[in-house]
Amino acid sequence: MKNVREQGAPRDAAKPGANGRTPVLELDGVTKHFGAVTAVDNVSLTIHKGEVLALLGDNGAGKSTIVKMISGVFVSDEGTIRLEGRTAAFHNAKQARRAGIATVFQDLGLVPTMNVWRNFFLGAELKSGVRLDVKRMRSETEQALERIGLRNLRSVDQGVTNLSGGEQQALSIGRAVYFEQKLLILDEPTAALSVKETNMVFEYIGLAKKQGLGVLLIMHNTQQALQVSDRVIVMRHGSVAAEFEVKGVDPEMVLTVDAAISGVG
Repeated sequence: MKNVREQGAPRDAAKPGANGRTPVLELDGVTKHFGAVTAVDNVSLTIHKGEVLALLGDNGAGKSTIVKMISGVFVSDEGTIRLEGRTAAFHNAKQARRAGIATVFQDLGLVPTMNVWRNFFLGAELKSGVRLDVKRMRSETEQALERIGLRNLRSVDQGVTNLSGGEQQALSIGRAVYFEQKLLILDEPTAALSVKETNMVFEYIGLAKKQGLGVLLIMHNTQQALQVSDRVIVMRHGSVAAEFEVKGVDPEMVLTVDAAISGVG
């Protein structure tokens, strides 16, 4: 079945999972072709509120294509995407954001020439009459970032280029929490971060989880994925190769997941 309807059109609701809850996100047989190449082949997965799902796989496994279909950059050729039980066919990223999907790509989508509070409210500026309500936006940014634990900023007037990689991730995560998004997608959130900053980002992800967001992580590092996620799905050649419930990080689990990624398991 092809995704041809606009987001929000009434369609069949998703069946609740085994725990009786409707997933915040469900992919059902989603497929994407680029000419003769099948980038994603019949992928099904679910994410619930307050759950962290990590998507693992080598380059070319189809992870990024899935993210782009969920976030409206691409439209799937087959299958169904549901958000909170309703079929969603996003035709651009703006539709996905309005529906409650916050996607943070590796470049973070921040404007380096703008300061922290301008980036925080980028595209959703608050106004008082016809003027921008700068005082309120500055205050709201300070409070929102403090709530997620980012308390050491010199000022919300400083440029984002002066923030560390972990602080920039925190800014993006804080936006998703503040604007009450349903699903947070983080594409390689710990790439090029130090161990200290990685742990800091994991704390922010935990806070987003406690706020009830579903979180989808795209990662390469198996040990980090097991450290922060509730479930792990391994993709290979565009398909789901394996799925694991995460009970903790141990060397045997890391080896098992890595074997699934490489295809030798």
